[in-house]
Amino acid sequence: MPPTANDFSFRLFGFSTSIQPFFWLIAALLTAMHLGPIDNMPMWFAKMLVGMAGIILSILVHELGHAFVFRHVFRTPCAIVLHGFGGAAIPLQHYSRGYGFHGMVANCFLSFAGPFAGFILAGVMITFLLTAPMKEGLFTFFLEWTATISIIWGIFNLLPVYPMDGGHISRESFRFFFPRRGVEFSLFMSMTLAAVLAVAALPSGQYFITFIFGYFAYLNYQEMFGRSFRP
Repeated sequence: MPPTANDFSFRLFGFSTSIQPFFWLIAALLTAMHLGPIDNMPMWFAKMLVGMAGIILSILVHELGHAFVFRHVFRTPCAIVLHGFGGAAIPLQHYSRGYGFHGMVANCFLSFAGPFAGFILAGVMITFLLTAPMKEGLFTFFLEWTATISIIWGIFNLLPVYPMDGGHISRESFRFFFPRRGVEFSLFMSMTLAAVLAVAALPSGQYFITFIFGYFAYLNYQEMFGRSFRP
């Protein structure tokens, strides 16, 4: 999703960075769902703000992982956008994917760099949490919440469902081993898994998860049957 006029924009480590309005809403909803009912209103709202900051930090670090690989491996400038479905590191010019084994490794590394950066952030948060003298309060909540989001977001993104990072890794791998029909195979696996996860989330009332994976299944279906594959 490209930046818009309503975004909160700034530069981070030389990358043009934008946070779209819908991202703030999703961050607030996720934090509120985690906090549950309001019992102490001032503390609840303080935790809401701290929780949103943790989500922003987690997603920013994730996207910085991709952005630094774009800069230092592909020599390509990029912009970071945080949107309602998470975030994206968007290259600002055409770049070569590379070919053969080297190209596959480089592109898989690009996709894995985001979750890996998030896992490093989670490790830092957990280290601070274990060494912090206080085990309660807003700082502790920030450390726990940021670590939790970073781990969950990283694992979620590594699922082989396109357009998530795991879906890109799956596509590159299939494309290397099956040059003629690798994209088709990866899309079929991605569409099937997304549909299964969407249906599996329904009994537990995880309607947001159902919506996300249902939408991804539809995107994969559109791309798979919109392509002209040749045997």
